[in-house]
Amino acid sequence: MTKNLEEAFDLPPIKQAIAKQKGEEKKELLPSPEEALENSAKILKALTITEKVDHALTTVDNITEHDGEMDDIAREALESYVELKELGMNMSDAHSGRMMEVAASMLRTALDAHSAKINRKLKTIDLQLKKLRVDKLAGKAGEADDDSPEFDRNELLKHIYIQREE
Repeated sequence: MTKNLEEAFDLPPIKQAIAKQKGEEKKELLPSPEEALENSAKILKALTITEKVDHALTTVDNITEHDGEMDDIAREALESYVELKELGMNMSDAHSGRMMEVAASMLRTALDAHSAKINRKLKTIDLQLKKLRVDKLAGKAGEADDDSPEFDRNELLKHIYIQREE
């Protein structure tokens, strides 16, 4: 009966359709090696950008310990990426997709380490700027005790206008 239905609806044999469907499900679960390499190229590009930002912010002090730890994590993750990528290239196609996926996750770990390092520096800079602003406001409060005249904007503009007319 199944053969008659297959012939009537011009369908492939049921065993071929099931095998084809299982093959598509496996392909959907794992990215192709090309996709994994493309993702790794994007992550490497992002890493170079974070390294540029790191060099631009060399004036920030007192975070060398955190920087060292994050650099160690990033270095080890990049080394693991290279090893896993080479291993994935030397494997059969059925297993190389998963290996490339793990290699890409190592790149992601390296990127996260660099991002954490930069976020720490940016937070430090933000705190330094806030401290300067507070110090400046505290300095202005201390200067208010002297005998210098204080004007608001409108009074100052009136004085300038009067001086121009004279």
